[in-house]
Amino acid sequence: MTVTSCSITDSPLSPSLALPLLALDIGGKRIGVAVCDKLAFSVRGIACLFRKDMNWTKQALKLAADFGCNGIVIGLPRNMDGSEGAQAEDCRAAAAELAALTALPLFMQDERLSSWTAKERLFAQGLNQKKVREKLDQTAAAIILEDFIAAHPELKGELKNNGLNDSGLPDAGGSHG
Repeated sequence: MTVTSCSITDSPLSPSLALPLLALDIGGKRIGVAVCDKLAFSVRGIACLFRKDMNWTKQALKLAADFGCNGIVIGLPRNMDGSEGAQAEDCRAAAAELAALTALPLFMQDERLSSWTAKERLFAQGLNQKKVREKLDQTAAAIILEDFIAAHPELKGELKNNGLNDSGLPDAGGSHG
């Protein structure tokens, strides 16, 4: 399986790719995991895996199977100037490790500022420093997945095909045969 880099300017995804998706925020010590629903109404953090655990790849794939995911989005830690450093190289190596074990498509998503945004979001919810640390990685994974879905609105195309608008409500302008 190949790993595809994605950003807002990349070409559209394969029309066969469907939600839900799993997202991973791969760090040196921890891996945050998030998932979205079939309509992309909600994205939520679901777990934190540990990189030292030799079975993290199997655990991630089990979560993907448990949630019926059709692809995996992996955060790519780029520098603020867009270049890739040692963290991005490590993340790509982890993605290749995962890709060797699955037929699911894997996508890389720019994750600049995802941890900062996650921390801000968690503090805004009134969580203390300890709770923020506990939820940070999975919340960052959720933000990565939110960004990926926002960058690829074609993933929500099935809503329009079902006569629903982006809010999941009946499309007033559609034909009702």
